[in-house]
Amino acid sequence: MKALMKAFKKAIALDSTLHRELKIKMPDNLSFMKEVEKVPLTYSEILTATMYYPVMFGIQDNIVFPFAIIGINQKNIFLNDDGTWKVEAIPNICKHYPFGIFKDDDYYSIVVDETFVSEEGERLFDDEGNDTEFFSKIKAGLTELARDFHDAEEFSQEIFKNGYLQPLNLDINVKYGEMRLRNILMANLDALSKLQPEKLYTLNSKGTLLILYAHYLSLRNFKLFDVF
Repeated sequence: MKALMKAFKKAIALDSTLHRELKIKMPDNLSFMKEVEKVPLTYSEILTATMYYPVMFGIQDNIVFPFAIIGINQKNIFLNDDGTWKVEAIPNICKHYPFGIFKDDDYYSIVVDETFVSEEGERLFDDEGNDTEFFSKIKAGLTELARDFHDAEEFSQEIFKNGYLQPLNLDINVKYGEMRLRNILMANLDALSKLQPEKLYTLNSKGTLLILYAHYLSLRNFKLFDVF
């Protein structure tokens, strides 16, 4: 997952020397997600996300990853005017903003949206360049987020390699406009239907089969784009 979600306006990679005096003020609500249309998903939230969002798989630089569609034409339909979320399942990546992680090969960097720099905020580093208590908690949460994203990529890569995903183009029309989705990956139900019982049992016991069918059925959540 190299790309940051659209909410980041001016992302900078943190450095204890360059940013020793930096202070960050955390947002009071989720209004920063106002124009976000898609978010990458971690492994632990895929199944829950399929209850509310259209969940699909994409591929970038040979990395396969799950993502949820939460808006169209620069409008997040799951966000209320007061910055609260309309459903219970808030994507994990939102919970750490304005901090985030950027992956380059196998290395993760911590980034922050510079638009949240404020004299009223919390310092990230002390005078010696060590992490403050505030930033230590942020880093711990981002470490778990990185692990969860790694698990999502491994899972996605495995089901793609085994032929359980296939490329698909979709044209979706909702009241907010038309959505053209190209070269996404969706569950290959034909391939799954031809699996031997032993293989199906293995996939079911690992939870893979449940996720694949839930993801496929999550297309019906495009109906919410007409309801909200």
